[in-house]
Amino acid sequence: MDINQTTEENLLNAIHNNRLSHTYMFEGDTLETLRRYSMFFALNIFGDTARNRALLEEGNHPDFYYLSTEETTIKKEEVAHLMHAMNNKPTETEYKVYVIEAFEKLTPQAENSLLKFLEEPPEKTIALLLTIDKSNILPTIHSRAQHVFIKGDSADRMKELGDLSEGDLQTIDVLSLNAAHIKELGEDFSRLRNAALEFSVKWINRHPLVLLDIKPMLDMCSERRDHLLLLQLIDGGVRQAMHSKLNLDIFKPYKEELKVDKMISVNHLTKMLEEIEQANKMIQFNVHPTLAFEGMVINSKG
Repeated sequence: MDINQTTEENLLNAIHNNRLSHTYMFEGDTLETLRRYSMFFALNIFGDTARNRALLEEGNHPDFYYLSTEETTIKKEEVAHLMHAMNNKPTETEYKVYVIEAFEKLTPQAENSLLKFLEEPPEKTIALLLTIDKSNILPTIHSRAQHVFIKGDSADRMKELGDLSEGDLQTIDVLSLNAAHIKELGEDFSRLRNAALEFSVKWINRHPLVLLDIKPMLDMCSERRDHLLLLQLIDGGVRQAMHSKLNLDIFKPYKEELKVDKMISVNHLTKMLEEIEQANKMIQFNVHPTLAFEGMVINSKG
């Protein structure tokens, strides 16, 4: 069953079984998909009637508030306006629902002002926090939310990234990469993808000079999420090589053929994947990227 179909069923079950949480964090890689699921959930919380559907589509539902911005940040004043609106009792339905799109845009002041509201929400009020980058959100907010992962729909992802090459789009779609992040990288994504592919092939085939490729590859990255993206791309290359070894053709993030030496075993590729996961954890704990990547290669020899 499709992961998002299961998610829909779980959300509907929470409504039908009267087990709604007061705060949900919808995480994913494509904002358009998260928007659609937030509207789906809100509609079903209110009741999927013609009237509720029409009010939501027109943006006039009195029990619904949608906060979004084209700016780079969401300020404390905007959050204060939302909280004021949510303190009123529902008029059309049993619940009030609010959505904050791109929650990672909240300034520290806005986030802290909302925290108290999330700790003591008005009765029958449900928050839907949408994020494509949860890494800098306060841990205290994470702890108060029920997390729901929603994989970006291919059509939404392609709509955001239509200017990239066919090979780039295939990689992005198969690996479910963060569309907003890729869009920010622009042409740099293609260079990072190609470097990751070249590195993966050398590493898989135990090229003696593969460690020399790490620094120029990391020089293409400017922040932690770039390093994590690089690991996703390398992970995709290793997994594609493993599928090829097993004569499977169900996972192919790279259009290019990955040439793998006959002597390379599935066990070796499995060990590489384990080291990628370890490097991922190290990066998330702010270990220097060079140490994480070099350790990944050296430890895989094992």
